[in-house]
Order: sequence, then C-alpha cells, then structure tokens
Amino acid sequence: MKIISNLLIPILSLGAGTLAQAHAFLDHADPKVGSTLTASPSVVKGWYTEELEPAFSKIQVFDSTGKEIDQKDSKVDSADKSLMSVSVPKLPAGTYKVKWSAVAVDTHHTTGTFTFTVQ
Repeated sequence: MKIISNLLIPILSLGAGTLAQAHAFLDHADPKVGSTLTASPSVVKGWYTEELEPAFSKIQVFDSTGKEIDQKDSKVDSADKSLMSVSVPKLPAGTYKVKWSAVAVDTHHTTGTFTFTVQ
C-alpha cells in the first residue's frame, strides 16, 4: 500500500499542476503594465497564458473618470488565440485603466486590470 501511495502522490501533483494552468491570466501587455508613454497608443494588447474563447473574452480601456474610451472592437487574434486587443482613439495625457475578462477554451473565466499613463 505504501508503494502505491508513494507513486500516486507525484502523479496527482502533476495533474493538479495541469489544472492550475488551465486558467488564462495576463502574461504581458502593450502598453506595458504600469508604463508611462510619451505618445498615445492606437491599440491596447494583452497576451494571455492560454488560448482564449473569442465569444466570451474582452478587453476595455477606461479614462480616469471611469468612462469607457476604447472603440468597442475588442477581439481575440485569429492567428494567435492568446492575444486580445482593442483600438483606442488618440488619448490625451492621463492615466488609463485596462479591464480584461478572459475565458480560456476550457471555459475557465478570469478577470483583471492594469493601468498605463500617457504624458
């Protein structure tokens, strides 16, 4: 029984690691999280740790008053399903909040926010 127990623990640990990775979290973004830019970006992009389900994932950009200022054209890239983007108009100086909602293809849902500043 002890031999079986000693074999099962590593196997179950590997399975738990796989399950924990089944959620799509933000890996990196452009503009970079917390960055200060000298010019307005035209697109805000986020790369995630898993492929996304386009019908249920979106990214939005808000100004300091909480008003959504993006072009409402959030999309998952058809060639790279871990990339989501949204267009923004020319942004005046200020701090902007990016909110994202990602559903991985395995249907796990995650959300998050980050900011960037335009000088």
